[in-house]
Amino acid sequence: MDDMEIYNRLAILPQEIQAAENEKLQCEQMLGLFWEHPPALDPEVVGRRMQLLRNRIRDLEHRISGLLQEQNFLIVCAIEHGRQRH
Repeated sequence: MDDMEIYNRLAILPQEIQAAENEKLQCEQMLGLFWEHPPALDPEVVGRRMQLLRNRIRDLEHRISGLLQEQNFLIVCAIEHGRQRH
């Protein structure tokens, strides 16, 4: 991976992390609404929807973790590339 690829990816990562964190927050808020105000729907439908939200939250947590790991790796790569040039 060359310097420009590293720097371009590092420039984009914070936006991807923030988008995933925002979506996770929205899912958590929606899940909270199900607990606070149970709708007058079929409990099985509500249960499935809540499980989908929990699964999505877990997936987003994994995505955020992966993005942060990638960011840390790229920072180390950028430092190493900088040292090699000097």
